[in-house]
Amino acid sequence: MYELNTIAYWIIEKRAHSNRLKAGINQIAQVVIDLSIKRGKMFLSILKAEKHNSEALNKPYPYWNKDLEVTFNSEKCTTSRIDLGIRLKELRTQKGLSQTELAKLVGVTPSTISQVESNLIYPSLPALFKMAEILCVEVSSFFRDSEDVKNQVIFRPSEAMDVQLPDPLKKNISARLVTPLDFKPKAETYIIEIPPLKTISSHFFIHKGEELGYVLSGELQIKMKDTAYSVQTGDLVYLTSEIPRQWKNPGPDWVRLLWIKVK
Repeated sequence: MYELNTIAYWIIEKRAHSNRLKAGINQIAQVVIDLSIKRGKMFLSILKAEKHNSEALNKPYPYWNKDLEVTFNSEKCTTSRIDLGIRLKELRTQKGLSQTELAKLVGVTPSTISQVESNLIYPSLPALFKMAEILCVEVSSFFRDSEDVKNQVIFRPSEAMDVQLPDPLKKNISARLVTPLDFKPKAETYIIEIPPLKTISSHFFIHKGEELGYVLSGELQIKMKDTAYSVQTGDLVYLTSEIPRQWKNPGPDWVRLLWIKVK
C-alpha cells in the first residue's frame, strides 16, 4: 500500500453500510481487501489493486494471526487437506441420492446439505453420524482420502451397502455392493438376488465394459438378442458389448449372483 502512496483507509463491516456507500469507496480506493471467516478459518481476498498483477484478485488466501503477527498458510498445506464438503458430495452421488433426498433422510433442509458440500458450514455431530449411517460408511470416511483404503485386503459384510437400482428393477430384485462406498477398485463386485418366479425385462446396470456373473445358487433363464440360455448354480455368465434383454427366475428358490463390473 505504501508503494501506491496510500494516505487513508476505511474499515467497512459487512452488511453494516449501504451498497451505494461501499461502491463509492471501492471506486476511489486504490486497494480493496476483503476479510472473511468461513467454518472457523480466516481468509483474505484482494478485490482491487491498481497497477498490480490481477492474477491474485478475488482469490481467498487462508491465514491466521497471533497478536500482531499474521501468517499465511502455504498453498501446499491448504490443497492437501481433506475436504469434508467434497467427500460428502462424492459419497452422496455414489450412493445415488440427491441433496433433497439426503436432507430428508437426515432430518435437515436441502439448503443445509448444500452449504455443507460448499464448505460454508459444518454439520452437527448427530447429523454427521446420521449421514454416515445413511451412506453406509464410517464417520472417518468423511475425513480421509479415498486413496487411504487402496491397501485394504479384507472387506467385512458390514462394509457392504445396498445399491439404489432404477425403477422397476428395485421393486423386483436387490443388489449390494460388497466393497465400501469409498473404495474404488478396477472392478466393482455386487451380490444380486432375484426372488422366485420373477421376470426382469432389462439388465441390472447400464455399463459399457465387461461384466461377469457367477451363479451362487438357483437357476436362471437369460434372453440375449437372438438366443435364450439357461444357467444353474456354478455357471459363469460373461458379457462384453451385448447385454441381456430379459432375466427370469423360473424356480421356487431365490437366485443369488456374484456380479462383477470391470471398469
